[in-house]
Amino acid sequence: MKEVPNTEYGRRIVQYPNEVSVCVGCNGCEIVCSLVHEGKTGQMLKRIHLERDTINMDSHKIFTCQNCADHPCYEACPKKDEAMRYDPILELVYIDPEFCIGCKKCIKACPFEPKRINFDKVSKKAKKCDLCLERTEGPACVEFCQVRCIGVSDQPLPPPPPAPPGPPE
Repeated sequence: MKEVPNTEYGRRIVQYPNEVSVCVGCNGCEIVCSLVHEGKTGQMLKRIHLERDTINMDSHKIFTCQNCADHPCYEACPKKDEAMRYDPILELVYIDPEFCIGCKKCIKACPFEPKRINFDKVSKKAKKCDLCLERTEGPACVEFCQVRCIGVSDQPLPPPPPAPPGPPE
């Protein structure tokens, strides 16, 4: 993953350190993301991406929009304030698919690798994490993560799981 130096990030989905919880690579976050937003699943429909560690099987990485403070995706959009919108209260950039023209300029402007904006080749629309704006419960991926390895950046880390009991004395 290419790191972007000196960039501040807004409210976003974060992966907790292994001391708190370890991603098991189940891809439940990807599935629930596309189900909540699209009503069906598929690689092009998700707004969160799981990169599986196929060697050690214990270092899976979760990638989603970092909500950069300078919002390069928003600035690149030719339909700014229509397709790519900024909510000043939530301090969040999100995509209104009704107005997205599928130009992919937002994807090109994303400073991360892998890119944090997905493209649906069927609808020809960009897909980006919006922290499940329309859900009062918050992001579905966080709510339904079976191992609780992800959360929202402005929330405190959960406590690490309790140590397993030792042998009887």
